[in-house]
Amino acid sequence: MMPNPFHTRQSLPGNIYTYFLAVLLLLALYLFYQIIAPFLHTILIAMVLAVIFSPVFLRAMDLCKGRRNLAAMMTVGLIVFVILLPLAFVLVALVEQGAQSLKGISQWVSQNGLDKLLDSHHMSKYLDWLEIQLPFIKVDDIDFQSRIIAFSQSFTETLLGMSTIFVRNATEFFLKFLLMIFILFYFLRDGIDMVSYLRYLSPLREEQEDSIIDSFNRVSKGVLMGCLLVAILQGLVGGLGLAMVGIPGIFWGAMMAFAALIPVLGTGLVWVPAVCYLLLVGDWKSALFLAGWCGIIVVGIDTFLRPYFMKEAARVSTFYIFMAILGGVYAFGMLGILYGPLILSFGMVMLQIYGEEYADILTPENGACKEAASDTTPEK
Repeated sequence: MMPNPFHTRQSLPGNIYTYFLAVLLLLALYLFYQIIAPFLHTILIAMVLAVIFSPVFLRAMDLCKGRRNLAAMMTVGLIVFVILLPLAFVLVALVEQGAQSLKGISQWVSQNGLDKLLDSHHMSKYLDWLEIQLPFIKVDDIDFQSRIIAFSQSFTETLLGMSTIFVRNATEFFLKFLLMIFILFYFLRDGIDMVSYLRYLSPLREEQEDSIIDSFNRVSKGVLMGCLLVAILQGLVGGLGLAMVGIPGIFWGAMMAFAALIPVLGTGLVWVPAVCYLLLVGDWKSALFLAGWCGIIVVGIDTFLRPYFMKEAARVSTFYIFMAILGGVYAFGMLGILYGPLILSFGMVMLQIYGEEYADILTPENGACKEAASDTTPEK
């Protein structure tokens, strides 16, 4: 009786088996990526939120006596009702108030309000001083009116376009929001098991895996909290101060929050011109109040809270963080504020691992380098 060829298997060379397995693995990963690609941003945001709120989840675990499902539900509920829903309402009010504010500026300028301000007694003193100190600037030749109108109209159209896109894609946003909540629940509940399984599959050494995980946690909790949370707090407090002096607080407070991401200048890009405007129109009491409010409270938030949040990420320079945010926004849009620092941190930790792994080759004092140097040294 002849043997069945389908039940006999000759041993293949090791390299053929390895290549075949690698091809199948790469094919499986590629197909898996194609499945999750439409939801990749949602998954990454849920992952970062799970890392940031992991201490809250652990606290909820203690309160729930180790019941993971209940603790994860409590944490997700806290994130939704305390952070995400208010943020959605603020974004809607931001677009509406921003469009109204810029439209009002455009109407005021077109009705010769700017000309009256420039011709006023308060403004003429500053223009005369500017002309004496900086004679090369021809103030009379600058068409402020047309420039301000063009800018305000362009910015208004951009905000209205954003609101139109949001309304048109409201169903998609809502579905992705629900998906993010669903994913966040499982990341919180099973995150430790997921990380353990990834570490089991990883061929890296344990200390290298710890470096990557520690870098991700440090950036998520340190840089992002230090940048985003402090910026949001400065925007809220600054917007309150602006509203007290009669300037639309939601829109300009949001602009102040964005400006807080810029090193050195920061929120001063918004509140300093606002103080100057109040001085120009003669409302010096409101100007002094706003200057004191922003100069002490808003700047104080950055001075005291940012170092506290950034202490976990002290190895990352503020300059590199700023460049990572700018590059991330350019590459990924507004989500680049989140992705930029994470990519920066991942690149830095991989360079660190590479340097440690090949230190014997990279170090110029190693024996091979000395031998090579001695061979190339000319004889005297």
